[in-house]
Amino acid sequence: MTFLFALLAALRAFTPEELLQTRRIDDPQVSPGGRRVAFTVRQKHLEDNRDHRDVWIATLPAGAPQQFTRDGKSDHARWSPDGNKLLVVSDRGPGEAQLYLYEVDGGGDPRRLTSLPNGVGDAIWSPDGQLIAFTSEVHPACKGETAEVLACTKAKADERTKSKLRAHLTDRLFYRHWNEWRETKRTHVFVISAGGGAPRDLTPGDADWPTWRLGGGDDFAFTPDGRELIVSHKPAQGEAWRTNSDLYAIPTAGGPPRNLTADNPGDDAGPRVSPDGRFIAWRAQARDGYEADKWRLKLLERATGRVALLADFADGAGRFAWKPDGTALVAEVMRNARHELHVVPIDGSAARPFAPGPGGHDFALAPDGAALAVASGINRPPELVRIAPGGAAQRLTSFNAEQFAGLDLGPAPEEQWVAAGDGARVHSWILKPPGLAGRAPLVVLIHGGPQGAWEDTWGMRWNAAAYAARGYIVLLPNPRGSTGFGHAFTEAVTRDWGGLAFDDIMRSVDAVEKRPDVEPGRACAAGASYGGYMVNWIAGHSTRFKCLVSHAGVFDLVSMYGSTEELWFPEWDLGGPYWDNPDGYRKWSPSSYVKAFATPTLVTMGEQDYRIGTEQPFGMFTALQRRGVPSKLLDFPDEGHWINKPRNSLFWYRTVLDWIDEHLKKPGGERAEQR
Repeated sequence: MTFLFALLAALRAFTPEELLQTRRIDDPQVSPGGRRVAFTVRQKHLEDNRDHRDVWIATLPAGAPQQFTRDGKSDHARWSPDGNKLLVVSDRGPGEAQLYLYEVDGGGDPRRLTSLPNGVGDAIWSPDGQLIAFTSEVHPACKGETAEVLACTKAKADERTKSKLRAHLTDRLFYRHWNEWRETKRTHVFVISAGGGAPRDLTPGDADWPTWRLGGGDDFAFTPDGRELIVSHKPAQGEAWRTNSDLYAIPTAGGPPRNLTADNPGDDAGPRVSPDGRFIAWRAQARDGYEADKWRLKLLERATGRVALLADFADGAGRFAWKPDGTALVAEVMRNARHELHVVPIDGSAARPFAPGPGGHDFALAPDGAALAVASGINRPPELVRIAPGGAAQRLTSFNAEQFAGLDLGPAPEEQWVAAGDGARVHSWILKPPGLAGRAPLVVLIHGGPQGAWEDTWGMRWNAAAYAARGYIVLLPNPRGSTGFGHAFTEAVTRDWGGLAFDDIMRSVDAVEKRPDVEPGRACAAGASYGGYMVNWIAGHSTRFKCLVSHAGVFDLVSMYGSTEELWFPEWDLGGPYWDNPDGYRKWSPSSYVKAFATPTLVTMGEQDYRIGTEQPFGMFTALQRRGVPSKLLDFPDEGHWINKPRNSLFWYRTVLDWIDEHLKKPGGERAEQR
């Protein structure tokens, strides 16, 4: 026992500084022969204030990983069909990121394949190894042959760089998106010979190919013979308020695109062609304008055009891959805040679990049928695992083992279920601080979306372990609107932003405060995006919390409608534009309840946040100050909806935790008024 106590005493506390040192793994890619897996390892660095990222390779089934690139600026590795080369996107050279081709076993420097003015995004090989397709941005006013378009794009960029004028001029919506202005940019798909040479633009014109969507990924795929490229695309007309993308087949030798899914009014995304080329599988939504609609797996027979619904999971399907023999798909499905892998046969028979335990939302399939997946937990950092069909996960990497061997992250998270007012069951995660012997104050973290969830996965933006290590019990509720609990549960937040979801959260707090290890009446609530909206809503509807933290939170729905870019979001969730539903916008706006504001609130924001607009956090802070409520504003001029730069992230965590400490660790703490 003495040794155990000494060991526990020697463990370090988990801090935001330790969080930033965590190495994160993503994008596993199995070589065609199944001998190796390539993946990206990322780590935040304070010195140069950016993420370092490099490609690593591990030999399968259980070889030690070896670092492949060493410039700290490389990711998105893709194997050549013969498994001898690796295509990497890197900004190792001057200017924007470009494509580099490595000989995997040959050593030496890579060969640079592209020199495009706006760099390169995603890239894939054709199955025959002859072509590489990739995305790059061009100026929408530039026309002509590919060389002319690229030269024009560079000239316009150079002209703007040299000019002292920084004005934006546009004649359409969707002129900016998330954290950048888009009036001078359109994403196009290019092809280039694997041997090098001049690229060809397959998607000329004033439109984006493929459609941008949160989460990204390769949204285009070659047919096995390399003659066609299947791309998801949404026409430019009405793109700010529509979500109806279709799949198009584009001849790689040149020619007009052919719409394959014109009959579906919703979004069609993530095309994957079967190994034999007979079928195209993809994810489809049924309704236009609803970005959180359920994703269903569909199958198109290329010869006949016949479309079949493959699987209609209760919570939809995430990423998927073809089994090597082409008889089935393996898809990621979220259930009760955990990621699972399921096998979906293409013959119409029932889907079945791939393995008995949780899987991972970021995975690839090996030729032997095993899945290589990124696995993590709320207080367990990510590592790469191998999951054999029907078997348990075997860890392949230990990138964080040395660091976390000296850290005390406390016990595994617990789960809580409470009954909602309408009889629904509401899930939450509970994370306790390390070494808790008595009672602890409570921190309630509210997720964004609203169609999202707190999952049993590691996070960098709202890492629950960082709050628990500060001495707080952390409640992570999954109220109405959360995904993974049935689509009816998700849809219940539509046109009811501050209704059932607010009640679900409050009932979850009621339940956790009855625990013997929670100090009742000493709680703070924090959240971002819709979570920030809910914090702002709480400010006008409850005085039970000692403090609040609102990051990128919606304050006034009418003004947000006028400044946001994805208009489909408020129009679906709030019942149309504000002039068609003024009462609904007024009812669900926290700005309508400012007179009830009384709780000390920290407001944080990024000035490049075009999702909600800067007037939302500024408006919230102004209202708090004018009402005389203790409050602070933390503004990052160089950040968007998320606080990503390492130094900014560290300062954000310190500021938020200090604010919570100030209100939960000072003397007093009588139980506040309830709801």
